[in-house]
Amino acid sequence: MASDIFSRVGAVGEKLNEAEHRLINSLLERRDELALLSGPKLAERLDVHGAAPTRLAQKLGYKGYPELRRALQQDMLKAHDAAQRMRRSVELVAEGNFLADLVGSEIAALQGLLDAVSQASINDAADAIFAGRKVFVFAQGHAQAVAHFLIRRLNRFGMTTIALSGRNRDIAERLVGMSSEDVVLSLAFRRQPAAYSAIMSHVRKTGASSILISDLAGLFMTPSAEIILAAPRGRSQSEFQTPTVPLAIVSTILLTLAARHEAATIGSLERLSELFAEFEDHKGGGNQ
Repeated sequence: MASDIFSRVGAVGEKLNEAEHRLINSLLERRDELALLSGPKLAERLDVHGAAPTRLAQKLGYKGYPELRRALQQDMLKAHDAAQRMRRSVELVAEGNFLADLVGSEIAALQGLLDAVSQASINDAADAIFAGRKVFVFAQGHAQAVAHFLIRRLNRFGMTTIALSGRNRDIAERLVGMSSEDVVLSLAFRRQPAAYSAIMSHVRKTGASSILISDLAGLFMTPSAEIILAAPRGRSQSEFQTPTVPLAIVSTILLTLAARHEAATIGSLERLSELFAEFEDHKGGGNQ
């Protein structure tokens, strides 16, 4: 079940100002350090207006900052419990074992995914993809690796996919045929990509459905998507942030899609197997 805080931030993220973006990002990424501070101490630590924590809490639907702080502390305790279990499993590992360190951090990041994204929102994303006449997939930079995996799997389910990558003009050319029957799925991490705003503006004009898979930055990308699947990717103060979390989100969407729309997806996979066999039979036959 997704954390109440993530749900609230996702619902109002587009309405938060720049200072509030910075404040909630800091609270979510540095809970251990900040969740025990009072509102005035937090404002002082983050160099924001003294009333900012209270205003943020009220925008999120809490009575005041103390109620938001209690919610943060509850999430922190759950995270600590998972981290303690993880530490016990690797406490005998010799210092310098980077594999053990990586495995531990991936476990912690995946545990955080359970707090950030609900199965209900995954169901909504899977249903929107299945209903789409065409599935446009937007990704740039490192996100393209996850996008390529998603596109290939959707193709195997018999869906029509269009990759939105490359220069802005290339992306624009592929958007010409978009309609209200289509869906756009964006993958974006760390910051809002330059082309994201123009794509989402066009999505709203056409009435197409929209899904965003992201880290915490996705909660504040504008225009906002209809379905936002955003979760921390671990090591927030580090250059290295795991690709495992967004890949897990994508994989869960695909599994959910296959389970909720079994007849169509499995039927496509069966036809694909037949095509594989036909191509294998013609291998080496040459041009006739």
